[in-house]
Amino acid sequence: MLPIGLIASGIGAVAKLIKGAHQNKLANQVVVPEANYQISPYAQNTLDLSKQMFNSRMPGMASAERNIQGNNANANASVMRGTTDASQALAMMAATQGQTDQAFQNLGLQEGQYKQNAYANVASANQGMTAENDKLYQDRVRKQEMAINEKNALRGASTANVGGGMNDLINGAWMYGMMPKKPAPQTDTSYRTALQQ
Repeated sequence: MLPIGLIASGIGAVAKLIKGAHQNKLANQVVVPEANYQISPYAQNTLDLSKQMFNSRMPGMASAERNIQGNNANANASVMRGTTDASQALAMMAATQGQTDQAFQNLGLQEGQYKQNAYANVASANQGMTAENDKLYQDRVRKQEMAINEKNALRGASTANVGGGMNDLINGAWMYGMMPKKPAPQTDTSYRTALQQ
């Protein structure tokens, strides 16, 4: 008959082996996600809108250019009607042309300012996209690290339990081997021998 302590040790060892095998199975089931990322549709929309604004003309430019040209034509027509001398007409037309050129130059400066603002919007949208990508990527990396840590923890626990179970079994077997063996009970057969004689 085995001692109760040895039986309990054997049951504990088997339980550790079973638990270790289960933990190893759980470790194999942990899915480690890829650390890739997707662009936010809102940030992408902001970037697209900023590019569209940057590549377009300032709102109202065509109308402003037509107004300047119309004013120039009207001024030239007035000069032609109101002057009697060609040199006077030429001088007045040169003055109106100077005003027209100045108006176009002012309009060009306004459009340049508009383009600078649009460029600032594009640059800001690009920075937003970069920040968005960084946040998403870092989140994926965090999830990947969590899964790897979970898998490693389960494998470590599995190894510890299997090792502990095997150690307990080996110790139990050694202890059993070291136990003193009781000699088989000897029966007194002297009376049988005496009877046979």
